[in-house]
Amino acid sequence: MDLNYEALTKFESAGLLLRDFFISYDGGSLKSAYISLADESGNFTGQDWLDIEYDFNALFVGPLALKAAPYASVYLEDEALVMGKATLCHREFMEKLGLSANQENSMPDDHISYVLELAVLLSANARKSAEYIPVFNQYVMEYIAKWVPDYIDKIKINAQTAALQNIAEKLSYWLGELITRVSYEQ
Repeated sequence: MDLNYEALTKFESAGLLLRDFFISYDGGSLKSAYISLADESGNFTGQDWLDIEYDFNALFVGPLALKAAPYASVYLEDEALVMGKATLCHREFMEKLGLSANQENSMPDDHISYVLELAVLLSANARKSAEYIPVFNQYVMEYIAKWVPDYIDKIKINAQTAALQNIAEKLSYWLGELITRVSYEQ
């Protein structure tokens, strides 16, 4: 299974831009990822960017309790644990495909950025080879669709900046399109 970035559809490229946003590691990468996703970002002041970074950290990074944890296990398990059974199941699913998450940054395998990237990878490969269609459909309907809507709701409820509200809307739109594409293929 491979990913040819030049052959991605606009939809798949948008998924990778969302991935880049959610995996941002500092103010500069956050700003760069947001500018790639949004049209109105040129209107933000320096203070706006600091507020956006603070909001991003409060939602997804910490150090306090996360307001919208970006991990599937938090939404799929009764105890809402990070690195729970759902994380290990996702890791096993990826291993069956011959893949693994980049462990350099020590993020759990079920982080939204990894989930988005795998969805794009499966989408691109399903367009090229019918053998990937059932795996892609299963991944979307039995995994992504079960927790990402709740994650989006948490962002919408807790985001303090228009920028993060905008990202929640973009992710919601992208997810809706993803589910529509899979439903159409079934």
